[in-house]
Amino acid sequence: MKKLLFILAMLIISGCSMFSSVLPTTKSGQIVKPDTVQINKPTPEEIYQSALEFYNKDYFIQASQEFLQAAQQGHSQSQFRLAKMYYDGKGVDNNNYSAEAATWYRKAAEQGHMESQYFLGALYFVGSGGVTQSFSKAKQWYKKAAKQGHIIAQLSLGMMYYNSKGGKQDLVSTKKWLSLAAAQGNEDAISILQKLK
Repeated sequence: MKKLLFILAMLIISGCSMFSSVLPTTKSGQIVKPDTVQINKPTPEEIYQSALEFYNKDYFIQASQEFLQAAQQGHSQSQFRLAKMYYDGKGVDNNNYSAEAATWYRKAAEQGHMESQYFLGALYFVGSGGVTQSFSKAKQWYKKAAKQGHIIAQLSLGMMYYNSKGGKQDLVSTKKWLSLAAAQGNEDAISILQKLK
């Protein structure tokens, strides 16, 4: 075996034509290092779409792994979906589901993700998901979602102003937010506004 390796090494060193025809060379005969293979990494959106396919087939573990991969790259929709999976306890191996949910809702909410802003507001309103109840923080996140047109956030915010949650009762703000929800057809908001007249 050693003799065979020695002969092979000598052939390579001496520039045997058998090897030179396989390896690319320059005009001066120097061997050129082959280019490294370029692998196209999937984009966060592509990973998200793949995760959705797993999720829709009830392959929750695979879905959560792919949502996590895209979420770690800052993909807000993946952060939202991952938060929801943690909150629902689907496909995640963690005993602290709700605290993880709040973490991922916050990451997406801070990027302006409307649904995450609403859900984070709801967590603060009831004091669950690893967050301490805070009506002022609930109001803050509801307002961000409501300004983007989230109907339930508009309704929730209007009711917080009406019920003095996080401050004094404010009927002007109550009517403002309930009117926006009512304009989008929310029957609860319509009913409450009729009672306020």
